[in-house]
Amino acid sequence: MKKLILIALCLFMGMMLSQSYGQNNGTKTVQGWVESTYWSPVFCDGVLVDLLEGGTIRVHYVAHYKDGKFQWETDQLKGEVTSYTGEVFRIREVDKYYIDESLYLTWHFNLIGDMGTHYIGSLTYSYATNSITINKSVCH
Repeated sequence: MKKLILIALCLFMGMMLSQSYGQNNGTKTVQGWVESTYWSPVFCDGVLVDLLEGGTIRVHYVAHYKDGKFQWETDQLKGEVTSYTGEVFRIREVDKYYIDESLYLTWHFNLIGDMGTHYIGSLTYSYATNSITINKSVCH
């Protein structure tokens, strides 16, 4: 959990800082690619059933600024990670960082394992409360 938060926060802050220099006060959207590792808990019926971390993923990010200030970011993740059970999961995920009173991360994932396991879900992480909310979980 802390590893994901640290990776996501470093990625997020790095993009914010690298894009803020030399900006005018206009609206703009920037994009790019980075390689990273993966982390996500997997819940079925509200119970933690797996924790996927490590692996290799490619991330395509799109960040939007208005009046020179960060507004939102959308990341598309693709790659593979091995579960502690030994099953290898193909990852397809879309993350969205957004700000209202604080910073949130919502991720929608589709995880297909090589042993027949299939997880579909959506989680929201609040950086203010350091908590995860389960929005959706489908497990096969």
